[in-house]
Order: sequence, then structure tokens, then C-alpha cells
Amino acid sequence: MSRPLRWRHPFGGNDTPLMEPAGTAQGGGAEAENQARAYGRRMTLIGFASFNVGTGLCYGTFGALVLHLEELFDADRAAMGMALSLVALLHGLTAPIIGMLIPRTGVRPLMISGAVLASLGFALLPFAGDSLKMLSIYGLLIGPGTALMGPLPVLTLVSNWYARGQGRMIGFAMMPVVVTISPMATVWLLTLLGVQGVLLAAAVAVAAVIPFQLLIVERPVQVHLRSVGAEQERNAGVPHPTPARTLNFHQLWRNPHFIMMATAAGVVAGAGVAKSAHLVPILIEQGWALDHAALLLAISGATGVLGSLLFGMIADRWSGATALATGAFVQTVVWLILILPTSFPLLIADAVIIGMCGGGLMSAKAVLVSRLFGRENFPFVAGISSLTAVPFLFLLSPLAGFLRQQSGDYDLPLLVIIGLLALAGLMNLALVRVETRARAADIRRPAVSAA
Repeated sequence: MSRPLRWRHPFGGNDTPLMEPAGTAQGGGAEAENQARAYGRRMTLIGFASFNVGTGLCYGTFGALVLHLEELFDADRAAMGMALSLVALLHGLTAPIIGMLIPRTGVRPLMISGAVLASLGFALLPFAGDSLKMLSIYGLLIGPGTALMGPLPVLTLVSNWYARGQGRMIGFAMMPVVVTISPMATVWLLTLLGVQGVLLAAAVAVAAVIPFQLLIVERPVQVHLRSVGAEQERNAGVPHPTPARTLNFHQLWRNPHFIMMATAAGVVAGAGVAKSAHLVPILIEQGWALDHAALLLAISGATGVLGSLLFGMIADRWSGATALATGAFVQTVVWLILILPTSFPLLIADAVIIGMCGGGLMSAKAVLVSRLFGRENFPFVAGISSLTAVPFLFLLSPLAGFLRQQSGDYDLPLLVIIGLLALAGLMNLALVRVETRARAADIRRPAVSAA
């Protein structure tokens, strides 16, 4: 019998088999399934903490601090606006690099490195002195750091642990809780600590995640277990999935299923950014007060927490493509509310529905990637897909502003976005049968030409 491959613990300790010999007694039985569930829940909680503390504090505190940061750094509004744009850009540009690093270095070292960088960035911000240094800190420390803390490493970690119920657990890990509550918490802390104290508190909060990241077990096989749900499949006579072929850039970019999935996800994400940027002027032009618009933005952000769970469960119950198509088509309808004369309760319903659809994008897409391309290819495919979304994230909002300026009102830009969302829904709908076929045949990816 051939010797199993071994995995070396990055912080020392005994080697652990990467591939157990066929017929091993380890990893079998109800007890092993319960152990896998316990491990899976812990890894999901660690992923939730890492993603929320890193990304949540970066985005959630900024809005409440922006005026204070302008004064602290003697910066203008344009310079302050570039800070989060740099973070978003770096998240997109570094995603393929992170996706290629995960199979080589592992999730845990990357997430710990990200926490160190982000914590250092928040700690240095109070002493930056001017806007150039502030932007350098966001671009060199906080942006890369929060990208390494999640979402791609977190999505990979949770996907590794769940063969069944993956969408629900990913939905939990990616719930944007901190980004929802941190603006209010920041306002309260400002009266106690001041702006510099809040930034240092953020640095401490990020560093506090590192001890939990040290506990990460990246794959069930490292502790002689199988993924949650794999045992039920084995008992039911379902064959072990054939490992997906490792993909490269050339094969991926020639795959029509990848192009449809990445384009549709980019459109939905870009539409969310455009709405965040233009909702206030849209409502003010319609005669609503500023506080009404701010309330709708807050509601939309808060309901993303529910959407992450809901669309993850839809992806588990039916398919990731079904969840994504549903979200895109529903948004196609509710975006019309912003064009037609309507009441404020209907605008609240619009904010709730669009917030839920936007919050569920990541969890449903993660399930789709895993089923079409295999968990082995998940980091690479998800990373390239995130890079594909960058043009939509940066172009849809300026395009809406340009069309508003040319046409004189928001009807045309809103109709363009509605049309793009409908197209995204159709592309996702076309992937439903592909995903269902792949799942039924126990194939983790669509056929990819080797040419």
C-alpha cells in the first residue's frame, strides 16, 4: 500500500496525512460525523469573526469617522473618498493572488498575516499626519490585510469543512454584522476615546482575532475526519467525488460557464455599489428628506445579514445558480420602485429586499463555484471571479452619474441597471441545469477544454 501524503503543521507538531488510504477506519461513523460538525462550527465561527472584524471595522467605522479624519489629516473630501476605493480595488486585485497562495501556504498563515497587517494599519493611522500617509496606510496595510482576513480565505475554510449545508454555514460566516453595528458604536466611542482612541481600539480588536486564527484546522483530513455530510453520502452509497482537474487561467477564461457566473456576479455587486452611491440624490430629487434616505441605507445594510443566511439556505436546498437568479430577478422588479412615484413604506420594502439580495450574493456564489469547479479549485476560481467583478464595481456607479447628467434625471440610468440585472438573472438561470447536472453526476466542475 502506498504511503499517504503528509501535511506539515505550519507552526510545528506532527505531520498529518493529507490523503488517507482507502478502507481506513479513521473518519467513519456517527461519532466522527459529530466531531466534524463540532470542528466545522468552530471554523465557521472563527471565519465569521475574522471577516467581520477585519472588513466590518474597515468599512463600518469609516463613515462615522470621515469628518474627524478630514480634520486630523487636513485632507479634502476627494482624498478621503479614495481611502475605501483603494481598499475595494486591492480586494479585487489581490483576490487572484490570494487564491493561488491558499493551496501553497494554507488559509491560516494568510489570515494571521492579514490580521497583523490590518491591526498595524489601524494602529499607525492616528500618527499618519497627512492625507498621503493616510492613503498609504490604507493601500499598503489595511486594504491587503482585510483582504487576507477574508472573504476568500474564509469562504475556502468553510467550504473545506462542509460537503452538505455549505451554503447555510457560508451565509452565517459572511453575515455583515459588524459593518452594520460599528457606525453606531463608533459614534458612541468617539465621545469616550476621541478619534485616535477609536482607531487604536480598532487595532486592538483586529489583533484580538489572532489567537482564534491560530486554532484554525484547514481541512478535515488533518484531524482524520471527513467533511460534514460526506459520511451520510458514503452510507447512502454515493461514490466519493472524483477530484476536479486543476484549472489554469487559459482554461478558465475559455469556459463559458465561468464567464457567465463571473459577469452576472459582477453586475449584481456593481449595482449594489451604484445604489449606495446614488440612493440619496435619487430620493432627494424625488422630494424626500435626507434623514429618510439615510434611514433607507441603514435598513438596506442591516437586512444583508438576513440575506446572507437566506440565500445560503436556498443554495443548499435547490442550487447556487437558482439563488443567484432569484436575487437578480427580484432586484429587477424592486428597482422599478425607485422610478415610479411611490410611498415611503414601499421604499422601505425596496431597501429590505435589495439589502437581502445583496447580502446573499457571496454565500450563493460560493456554493455555485464549489459545485461547478470543485472544492480543490475553489480558491483559484473564486479569486479570478473577484477580479472579474472589479470593472463592474468601479464603472456602474460613474456610468449612472454620467447618464443622469446627460439625461437630466435618474430614469435612464435606473433602466440601464435594471436591464443589466435582468441579463444577470438570465445568465444565472442558464447555469441552473449545469449545476444540477454536475451535482447529480457527482462532478464538481463543468467540462473544460484542455486545448
